[in-house]
Amino acid sequence: MADKALFLATACLNHGHRQLHCAQCGTRIKWAAAFISAHRMDEQCVGTGTIVEVDIPYCPLCEEKPYVRGCFHVRDGQDVAAQLAA
Repeated sequence: MADKALFLATACLNHGHRQLHCAQCGTRIKWAAAFISAHRMDEQCVGTGTIVEVDIPYCPLCEEKPYVRGCFHVRDGQDVAAQLAA
């Protein structure tokens, strides 16, 4: 969430009606849905993890489209929901 807030604050300009545009080139910001799997480190990116959908903002001209899948490695004793919500 902190990374998303930093991106929106530094790389985007508001243009009426809550439309965000790239501060660098002026192109309208797009959003891509990504599915993040949270699982224990010893499961090696497979196993019984929790999958969470997140929206990722990006400029279609200045950046590559974000990957649609990713993973978050959880150490023993970590609260997965708290880590993903942070």
